Amino acid sequence: MSALIQQWAAANGLKLPPAATPSQLSLTIDRVRVHLVPFQSGLILVEARVRDVPQAPAEREALLQKALAISTGRMAEAAAGPVVDPACSVLKLQSCVQAQSSTEELDKAVSVIVNEVEFWRGVL
Repeated sequence: MSALIQQWAAANGLKLPPAATPSQLSLTIDRVRVHLVPFQSGLILVEARVRDVPQAPAEREALLQKALAISTGRMAEAAAGPVVDPACSVLKLQSCVQAQSSTEELDKAVSVIVNEVEFWRGVL
């Protein structure tokens, strides 16, 4: 696990297992499951699930078109964007921070994701 994630967890009073530290940190904040995933490139992915993607092609297409239209307007408001998992079964929001960022910057990214998920759940 990255040093920034460990520092952020400590600053927020989270207890991490002392041995066999997982590669990512997953936690629930205000009914939103947030995942912090470090990458070797020096980025930390901040990710949360918005909702399932419908299986029916017409419903899936309508949802994704709506998400695309909304995301265009949200770009100026929030540094988090919608993505679909490789199986096209889940719509998620993602954001990234540099591993050399401060714990405050990571905290802001997590807060943005949590707030944005609530927004997206409301409009989709």
